[in-house]
Amino acid sequence: MQTKVPPGNSSDLQETREHRLMAFAAAGIEKFPATTDDNSATTILAVARSAESPVARALVALRPTLAAKGVKVRLVFADDIATLDHFSAGADDSAASLHEVRIVRDSRLRDAHEQLIVGHEAVWFGDSLRRDIHRRDLFEQFHADAPEAARSAAFGFERLWARAEPFLALPALASDSLAAVPARKIGNTGPTGTVLC
Repeated sequence: MQTKVPPGNSSDLQETREHRLMAFAAAGIEKFPATTDDNSATTILAVARSAESPVARALVALRPTLAAKGVKVRLVFADDIATLDHFSAGADDSAASLHEVRIVRDSRLRDAHEQLIVGHEAVWFGDSLRRDIHRRDLFEQFHADAPEAARSAAFGFERLWARAEPFLALPALASDSLAAVPARKIGNTGPTGTVLC
C-alpha cells in the first residue's frame, strides 16, 4: 500500500507518520511468540536516515514496550552522527532494549530505503536514505502479514549491516556521553575497536 499525503504542515506530517509506525510496530510486537529459541523472531531491524526520521522517533517512543517485552533492536543510520545525541537523550534503563547501532559511511549505500522489519512477518518501507525526511510527498508501504517480504527485507538489512560501521551500543549512550567520544581522525580507534576513517 502506498500512502499519498495531502499538502500540509511538514511537522504534522512527520508526527502522523511516526504514530502510524508506532502502531504498526506495536501490532507486530503483539504477535511475537512468548518463548522461542529463535532470537530473530523477537527482533526489530530498522534503517533510518537520521535520528529525526519518524521510524527512529517511533522506536524511541516505544522504548518502554520494547524493554518490557525484551525486544532487541538493530538499527542502521545514514551518516548523521550529529543528531545521535538527540536520539539517545533521555535514555534510561529501558534504552537497553535498543541494543546495536551502526552508521552507513559509504554514500553508495544510501540508495537503500528506510525500513522497519518487525520479527518474521511485518515490514515497512519508507523513502530513500538520500531523501529529505521533511518533504511532503512521502513514500511508504506497510506489509503487516508478509513473511516472504519480511524475509527478503531482513536479508537486505543484513547485507547493509555488514557494510555499515559499528557505532555505540545505545545502553552506553547518555545525553552527555557523546562529549566523551574522541574526535574522528585517521587511525582513531572507535569504541568497538574499529578504526574510524
